Amino acid sequence: MNSFVVTQRLVYVISVYYICNMFIRAVVKKDKLKQKSYTYYRLTHSYRVGKKTRQQVILNLGKLESIDKEYHKQLADRIEDLVTGMGSGLIPLELSDDLESLAQSFAKQVSKDKIFSSNKGRLISEDIQNNLQTVDLESFEQIESKEIGGEWLVKQAFQAMDIPSVLTNIGLDEKQIKVAQMLLTAKLLHPSSELETERWLNNNSASAELYDYQEKISRYSLYQVTNKMYSQKEIIDKELYNKTTNLFSGRNKIVIYDLTNMHFEGQMNGSDKAAFGRSKQKRNDRKLIGLSLAIDSNGFVRHCQFYTGNISEPITFKDLIVSISEQMDETFDKPLVVMPACRTCRQTRPDRQGCWDFNRRESRFPKK
Repeated sequence: MNSFVVTQRLVYVISVYYICNMFIRAVVKKDKLKQKSYTYYRLTHSYRVGKKTRQQVILNLGKLESIDKEYHKQLADRIEDLVTGMGSGLIPLELSDDLESLAQSFAKQVSKDKIFSSNKGRLISEDIQNNLQTVDLESFEQIESKEIGGEWLVKQAFQAMDIPSVLTNIGLDEKQIKVAQMLLTAKLLHPSSELETERWLNNNSASAELYDYQEKISRYSLYQVTNKMYSQKEIIDKELYNKTTNLFSGRNKIVIYDLTNMHFEGQMNGSDKAAFGRSKQKRNDRKLIGLSLAIDSNGFVRHCQFYTGNISEPITFKDLIVSISEQMDETFDKPLVVMPACRTCRQTRPDRQGCWDFNRRESRFPKK
């Protein structure tokens, strides 16, 4: 079977549906003298001119008394098939003899009088019309398919944030910038290990096609880019926050801060941050790593830093203040820092269960 012919045929069917789209429209006329109404039918087709839809009357069909109204669509579809040359090749229409006779008669009248504009309806060449073949739909095989919807949305966000220029400023070359954007796309759409990310990018995602990356993606290139980006984490954080500040205003008034930890499944003997401590996941049998995170009122990250698993809140809070101060200039008001009841409050003020630190003013959290 000639697959090129089949493809052209499918494209033609879709194009004719949207450009021709013939239908039968009812027109009611009233006789004022006899005070009666008469219904006539017209064969009409719609087509697009730019962003607007136009309609053109092709033929007056009369009263169509010989057929019921429920068969009008079948009649219009059959006339459209005959006029455009689509025939009954791909999706044959099963009509009664009366409907087929009417359709043939109306189609001949349209063709003879050249009522239907060939520029709007003729989308298929004589070679394709004369080379129709029957296709077994069960014989179709899927060679390769990849996802592109989420990837395209992420790429638009990267462009709005000017991510490529941020990555250029930290010393990544053109190839590494493409790998970095594909890695970040995978972390957003399919968060997983680098090994699973490698498989997903090569087999399921169309990220490589979007970023015009010709080589096969390996986890070792992902490791390399990850290490380079993490080594310049402070620069990336500051540039991204400045860009989001320009896009979204009124975000500097509130900072929400918290400290959490996560456990490792392995022993992590080679890690200098993995340590035993009080696990918030109730896994005191595993080594932990601490994570402090601060977001603004819109949920954008303002501060993020990893600590040893046995870190306490008072130590991390100082780093938060330094980090946020570096992001701000003199024109910004001091933000309100919101944090949960923690050891900081009980160590500095035993009579307080929690605090809102704002220009040395404090407010009680409700007791549990």
